[in-house]
Amino acid sequence: MLVCACSAPASAAPVQTARGVLLDVEAPSIQKVDSFTLRTDDGQEMHFVTAPNFNAGISHLMTPGHMRQHMALADPVEVTYRDDSGTLVALTAIDVSQ
Repeated sequence: MLVCACSAPASAAPVQTARGVLLDVEAPSIQKVDSFTLRTDDGQEMHFVTAPNFNAGISHLMTPGHMRQHMALADPVEVTYRDDSGTLVALTAIDVSQ
């Protein structure tokens, strides 16, 4: 007897954006960001892990050094992310004008 349990694929979490300043950047190398913390314009702190394809297709990549420069100067960034069951997964982080 063959039993098959089939279910509809889980829908992908909606993509959201947040704008603010970086408080922390965790990077194992000069090319890869593992995670970072953002303080949003309304004061909320959000911790992100980066997606495997973080910043794919973005012309001005946010390297760990670039992100740390933003952190030091309190220059804002905009993060596009999804919430995967309580884990915030950053898809992109880009420069924004103040």
